[in-house]
Parts: sequence; C-alpha cells; structure tokens
Amino acid sequence: MNAKSLIVSSMLAALTASAVQAQSLLDLQDLFGRQSQSRVQDNAVKVEYDIDFHYFFDYRSFGASDDIFLTSGTVNVARFSPSAVLRFDQSRNITHRLALGVDLTKNLGENPVSTADYSKDEDDPALRNKRLIKDIFFYYNYQRRSGNGLLGFYAGIHPRTVLNGAYTRAIFADDLIYYDPNIEGVTVNYSAPRFSAELTADLFSNRGRDRIGSGMVSTAGLFKFSDLLGLGWSAAYSHVSGTELVPYDVDVALANPYVKADFSKMTGFQELYAKGGAMISYQFDRRIVDETPHFPLGAEFMIGARNWNIGLEDTFYFGDNQMVYYSASYNGISFAAMYVESLYHGDTYYFTRRRIPTWYNRMELYWQPLDAGFVNARLSVVGHFITLAGDIGPYTGMQAKATLLFNLDAFRHPRESAPAGRSRSTERRERTSRVSGSPLISL
Repeated sequence: MNAKSLIVSSMLAALTASAVQAQSLLDLQDLFGRQSQSRVQDNAVKVEYDIDFHYFFDYRSFGASDDIFLTSGTVNVARFSPSAVLRFDQSRNITHRLALGVDLTKNLGENPVSTADYSKDEDDPALRNKRLIKDIFFYYNYQRRSGNGLLGFYAGIHPRTVLNGAYTRAIFADDLIYYDPNIEGVTVNYSAPRFSAELTADLFSNRGRDRIGSGMVSTAGLFKFSDLLGLGWSAAYSHVSGTELVPYDVDVALANPYVKADFSKMTGFQELYAKGGAMISYQFDRRIVDETPHFPLGAEFMIGARNWNIGLEDTFYFGDNQMVYYSASYNGISFAAMYVESLYHGDTYYFTRRRIPTWYNRMELYWQPLDAGFVNARLSVVGHFITLAGDIGPYTGMQAKATLLFNLDAFRHPRESAPAGRSRSTERRERTSRVSGSPLISL
C-alpha cells in the first residue's frame, strides 16, 4: 500500500469515528435508557405460581400383632397446596424466590354427623369442608448453579419435597410427607452427578406450657465412586425439652452410614441395587434419676429391583431397640405420650420391644406407572415380619397403599443436577413420618 492509499484510509477511519461519536452524543440518553432497560429486564421480578397435590391411601391391618406397632384402620388423605412466588434472577446462575401458600388438607370421608347417633366428637365443626386450611407456609429460596452442581437454600416454612436425601426409616417413617408436609426452619442441599448432600434444621416447638424447645437436625448424602458403587449416609439429632409438668430432657442421635451398589445401568433395569450399613444411636434423658446413656446398635440391609414399572423392595434390620424411651412404661414412669409425637419420627417397628437384639423385615411389592419427577403414582402391598415373641410374629400385619404426588415447580424447573441412580421419588419415600397410631392426619 502506497502513501496516498494510507492517507485516504486514515481519513476514512477518522470520519467514521467522528460520525459514531456524534451519533453517540446525540443519542446518549437513548443509549443509556436502552442499557438500563436491558438490565431491568434481565433482573426483573417475576410473579409465578406453584401447585402441589398429594393423595395418600393406606389400608392398615395389624390384628396379627394386636395393633402394637401400628393401629389398624384406613388413612385416606388429599392435600392441595397452591402458592404465589416472587422470582428474581440475579444472573443466569443465581435465582431468588419468595413464596407464600396454603395447605388445604382433607381426611376423605371425615364429615360431621348428628350427635343423636354418634358421640359429640363426631359433630366437631372442624370436620366441615370449610375448615380445610391446615397450614400456611412462606419461605425464601436461593439457588445457584455452578457447572454440573446445584446449590439450594431454604429458610422459613417450606415443603419437604425440596429434600433429595435417602433416609433410613428408623429416622423418618413413610408417611411424614402427609402427616407433617412442611419443615419449619432451614434446609441447605447440593446435588451433582457424583455427589449430593443436604442438611435440615426443623423446629417442632419453642413456646408452650409443656414444650420449651424441641427440634431436629437431619442430614443425608451420597458420594458415587462410579455408576456401580457409592458411599452414603443419613443421620439425625433430636432434642426435646419439657417442663416440671412434663419432666423430660432428651437427646437422641442416630447415624446410618452405608455402602450402596447400583446395578441398574449394568443390567438395563429401571432400578437394581443393594445397600447395607450400620445403625449407631445415642439416647439419654438427663431428667431420669440414675439414668445412663443408651447406645443402641444394629445393621440394616436393603435390596430393590424394578422393571416394567413393577418393583420389589426388601428391608432387613437386625439390632437393638432404636426407640429406647418409646414405651408404655420406662423406669416406672409413663413416657409414651411424651416422646412419641416429638422425639421419634421413625417407623415404629424399630421399637423392637425387646432388651435383646432382634430382627425386623419389611417387604414391599409395588407398581409405579408414573415416575416423571414432577408426577409420581405408586400402588403397593407391604408385609411386616419380626422375631417371634410369644404368640406375636413372625408375621405382624400388612398395608395396601396408594400414593399420588404432583409438583408443578419440578415440571417447570427440573433439577438437572439431581443425583443419578434411584429416582428422586424413590428416595423421597425413605424420609417419611412422625410415629402415629391414629389413622387421622394432624398438621
């Protein structure tokens, strides 16, 4: 390029730059307005809504064990939980949410009747359909994606469906999500293809004549060395305090470290796994005179298989009584009414009623036609068996169950980094309910 061409090119470049600069000065307000509007649009507060629907049917027949573990009867519950959500997307990877909603719950078939034929309790106005609001929930949610990982934080009254962990039924029985659907406290969880973990603090009570402070901290997680082998845990710590009217001050801690082998990818099954681990517990009531701490020990094994939506799951426990204070009489003092509602939340079969190690086996045959994450349907038959004790056992009773869960938020915002292996719906079944022999729901 000669000198003349260089001079012409330089002049053209200068003219172009001048024109752009002039345009920028003339349209300065418009340019800044567009940038500001763009930022507002990116970070705008959006109004959303969410809907949860749960249906739970449980026919219980425990006459073979004189109803000592669960009360025979029928649980038939429907819950509809709409909520309004304010969502703020701070960036592509960070989202804030504020939610407010209600739980509309109905024990189906529970209606007031005339006192001429039934007792006064059967005419309770609370049984009328117009009193279906059982709980109001509101919470803050923070979510952050980093690579393949998803970090979540919840504070306030938030639904248990946010949990992903697999808990032993000694910690949570199967129907907690129906009897006590919300957590009152905080939850932190993290999920990635090879690792998942969560921690929850749930406050049961803090004020009342007979309840000063009761709460529970629980955690669960799984680290997958490969598609085949993983190392996991579930654990919980509960503390319940009473008053002089109801004297107890109890600590209960239980840990279940386990090894899990998942053969589903290897075999092409929907689910095929084996899981085994220890059960380590600490229990102590410092209000009891001359009381010493208890250290119940045991082991739990689980195998499961599912294909063509038909599955079988068997859980076997051998060890000590994991509910030391859940007894009609302990040291001559009746404690069952005190402990059952706030201290123990696991399956009552882990209360072995024996002072020596015993075994318990739970076998479930089920059909799961829907398992899409946001909607789950399951029909099952469960048999319960224990160590023979006098004229009770080994067969103690059975349950026929039907469950349906729908979560709109899981449909619109799927958890892409959810743990692989067993489905989230299967893992949810392992974190479950407060001990209760009554077939009626109480939120």
